[in-house]
Amino acid sequence: MAGLGCVLEKPHTLPPEEATKRLGVNPATGLSSEEAKRRLESCGPNVLEAGRRRGFLEVFLEQFKNLFVLMLLAATAFSFYVGETVDAVLILAIVLFMAVLGAVQEYRAERILEALKKLASPKARVLRDGKIVLVDASEVVPGDIIIVMEGDRVPADARLIEAKDLYVDESTLTGESIPVHKRADVVLPEDTIVSDQVNMLFSSTYVVRGTGKAVVTATGRNTYIGRIARMVAETRAEKTPFQVELDRLAKRIAAIVVVIAALSFIIGYVFQEAGLVDLMLTSIALAVAAVPEGLPAITVIVFSIAAWNMARRNALVRRLAAVEALGSASVVATDKTGTLTVNEMTVRQFHTADGKVYTVTGEGYRLEGGVFENEKQVTAEDSPLLRLAGLVSVLNNNASLEDGKIHGDPMEAALLVFAHKLGMDPANVRKTYRRLREIAFSSERKRMTVIVEGPEGLLVLSKGAPEIIIDRSTGYMTSNGEERPLTEAEKAKLLSQVENIAGRGFRVLALAYRRGEKQDLEASDDEVESRLTLLGMVAIIDPPRPEVPEAVRRALEAGIKVVMVTGDHPSTAKAIAEMIGLPRGRVVTGQELEKMSDEELKRIAGEVAVFARVTPEHKARIVRVYKELGHIVAVTGDGVNDAPALKLADIGVAMGQRGTEVAKEAADMILLDDNFATIVAAVEEGRRSFDNVKRTVLYLLSANLAEVATVFYATIKGIGTIFNAAMLLWINIVTDGFPAAGLAFEEAEPDVMKRPPRRRDQPILGKPQFTYLLLLSAIETLLTIGFYHLYAAEMSPDHGRAAGFLALMYAELAQSMALRRLNKPISLRMIPSNRQWLTGYAVGAILAALSVTVLAELFRVSSLGIADILAIFLASHAAVLGFEEARKRLGLHV
Repeated sequence: MAGLGCVLEKPHTLPPEEATKRLGVNPATGLSSEEAKRRLESCGPNVLEAGRRRGFLEVFLEQFKNLFVLMLLAATAFSFYVGETVDAVLILAIVLFMAVLGAVQEYRAERILEALKKLASPKARVLRDGKIVLVDASEVVPGDIIIVMEGDRVPADARLIEAKDLYVDESTLTGESIPVHKRADVVLPEDTIVSDQVNMLFSSTYVVRGTGKAVVTATGRNTYIGRIARMVAETRAEKTPFQVELDRLAKRIAAIVVVIAALSFIIGYVFQEAGLVDLMLTSIALAVAAVPEGLPAITVIVFSIAAWNMARRNALVRRLAAVEALGSASVVATDKTGTLTVNEMTVRQFHTADGKVYTVTGEGYRLEGGVFENEKQVTAEDSPLLRLAGLVSVLNNNASLEDGKIHGDPMEAALLVFAHKLGMDPANVRKTYRRLREIAFSSERKRMTVIVEGPEGLLVLSKGAPEIIIDRSTGYMTSNGEERPLTEAEKAKLLSQVENIAGRGFRVLALAYRRGEKQDLEASDDEVESRLTLLGMVAIIDPPRPEVPEAVRRALEAGIKVVMVTGDHPSTAKAIAEMIGLPRGRVVTGQELEKMSDEELKRIAGEVAVFARVTPEHKARIVRVYKELGHIVAVTGDGVNDAPALKLADIGVAMGQRGTEVAKEAADMILLDDNFATIVAAVEEGRRSFDNVKRTVLYLLSANLAEVATVFYATIKGIGTIFNAAMLLWINIVTDGFPAAGLAFEEAEPDVMKRPPRRRDQPILGKPQFTYLLLLSAIETLLTIGFYHLYAAEMSPDHGRAAGFLALMYAELAQSMALRRLNKPISLRMIPSNRQWLTGYAVGAILAALSVTVLAELFRVSSLGIADILAIFLASHAAVLGFEEARKRLGLHV
């Protein structure tokens, strides 16, 4: 663009003529195709800067940036070095299995996210070479003249040149669900904030009514949405609490490995004068036993299963570690519009001027429902008043209903559905009546009027703000169709009634009419909109999703604080909060937040139910304060304005349908159905996944501690190596691997959503868990050593090693059965409910028996008979299950 930049600065301060002049374009003909091509090459495509797409190999290699994995690789290298090739190959196989599984899940999640991005509208209507043509939105350039119509997505930031009855949904930018009336004929001060720039169009917003013509002032990364995308990129994504805790646990295990291996080496070399090679092999065996090789793989399996289950319930997880973080959430800061509500305006009541209230049933734009007077359903045929109210709703309306889909302004769409519920067919009504004149709505006039011609002649039909319509009315119609004069006292009473309705969170529109005359077609707007007869007021609200109250109840029962964070009006937000069952609490506005210090906000944070009229900065601050109070915070949002908070939160949840690309990129999880109830379902899945990881950790560590204790005991007693490295790997892979993998599929415990959430500082393994591990590993160690000495004394040391080997494997299998319920007794009926575990248990039991019979020579032990195997099986199960059931019944929880 010779002499021109790629961005027009502060276009809202310029008249349209000056904006087009500076951008070097004729608004009547637009850019030439050649000039558009040059600008595209100069300024780049009209797309947000996406992060570099990661290939599968890169995703795969990133799986190795994990302390557990590095420890396993070190053990593999050492095993190769000392010639234990079988051990090394087995360890390496486990590492590769874990990495492939994790990479497949992450790669697949990213590809699904890319597919979501492609749902965005790819076309734009532009003026090129004097003709209106459709081009890919990515090809729009600064200086392009774009034409926008009802239903269009705005492709770039642009200064309006013309606007006719133009309303734009900017909720993705501002959080406000009511469309903004746009005007081309105003020039605004330089410090006008984005939400008040009525002469501008912004990328990724939607036209809900009217038409407009505008000149593009910025594209791609230079748009308002693009600038926020860059701000989000600068916000550091924090590790989830679970990632931090796993790292801490890995370091502890690594320290244990070093200490025990060193002690074993010193004791053997100094006090027992054992051979150097034997000591090295024993140290490797201890390292293999101490590091739970299966834990990383099983953890990935658990989270992969949870992510898959969440996807089936419309929650797409982008990062596996986020699964547990959501399950641990203690605060959910949720947007209102489209998440708690259906994002569809709904007429709920019709109030007549003489005090009668009609109730309207049904939700959103669905046509099911009706209009009721007390318990009786009524239609337009039952009352002249209702018929006229229906006519105003249909004819003073530019929205449309086609094949069950609404197009146009949400408020007008709600009126169309209201007329349907009155038994009217809008299409037939519009065929019967011909519109002769329209006096358009504007934010200054706060009303809209049409003159129509029908069977009864000319009718003037008006709708608008109650204070305006009531002021312009000289009479009102009673519920039985009688017209009466409207006194000043009655007007004051009606306005008080309107305030009462609005205070309950409703938006109120007044409907009025009068008989028309021919001179009305040429009269002034002011004259036409006078001497009206008030019909009544409709109370409209964006209602809660039907399933949300139950979801909120479950969240509260689970100890989760649900707080609404919205850009909407306080009274509207408060009304929705009451409807969905949020506990009564303070409503804090953005203006009040501005005056509060962080310390003041922390003091009242627990009392707040609703934050209303908040900005993006407010939302991020709210998230930060709750985190500083020790909460694990999940935050939801669909707009550009939500993205910084989404990235700052422990778990960011973006909307898949209405969510912007920026929000999705910042989030850890995407709700494909934009539904708060899906979040609660995901919380349950997250808690289930944590329980399953906890089962696995307890299972693997207790078993490995018993292995370490047994080997260490043998070193101290000078017995030699009870278990060689091959035996330890066999235990870890066969008895640990198969049943542990099965535990990953365990169903949620009955009370999973009745417990308080985990604290931010609560470790995976606290004092109760470590006590449990020591006690259980002691029982398993005593079993192992006891059977070793019993069979060594009666038969031979090789028979003793076989008996101890088998006892430890069967004890571990018994523990996997007990841990299917962490703190509740198990029953025989639940055993078949997890087929994966049952299969793993059976395979483990069979392979354990084979290891001391058919495979005994491979492990360098003596073979045992069937009677010996059965006796060891029963004794091991009786000891472990007896301990576990006693613990649970005594209330000693882990």
